[in-house]
Amino acid sequence: MSARVFRRVGTSAAAALALTAAVAMAQSPADEARLKKLDAGPKTIDVSQYPAEQQRAYKLYQTKCASCHVIARAINSEMVVPADWERYIKRMMYKPNSGISSDEGRTLYRFVTYDASARKADLLRKALAALPEADRTAAIERIKTVNPAFVVP
Repeated sequence: MSARVFRRVGTSAAAALALTAAVAMAQSPADEARLKKLDAGPKTIDVSQYPAEQQRAYKLYQTKCASCHVIARAINSEMVVPADWERYIKRMMYKPNSGISSDEGRTLYRFVTYDASARKADLLRKALAALPEADRTAAIERIKTVNPAFVVP
């Protein structure tokens, strides 16, 4: 085969791959509506009553999260369970150009876990109640490492 045929096949394969990726990335109307609602919510968190460690972490959170999407999306997320945040942050760390190091990932995880236990405590308690006992116990232990004051009824 000639180089011209290889170029044509290569171009066609690249176009097919790009189309496949675009279709996979397409969001359902329900997902688009959910993200639009999150993005339209509050764009800051009052961390003035948070421990100094968490106040510093909030600055990193603002910088890193806003580098890929509107910061309101992360702030208004209904994700509150530590294991869910851990998976999400790891996924973000591996996105191209996220620039989130392992240490920063740990800092972000500690911040969102603390924030969920402080600012979204009712939602967190509801989510914990829905977990199997072993997962619930593990989640509470993880929360207590960053917010010993968190109380589960």
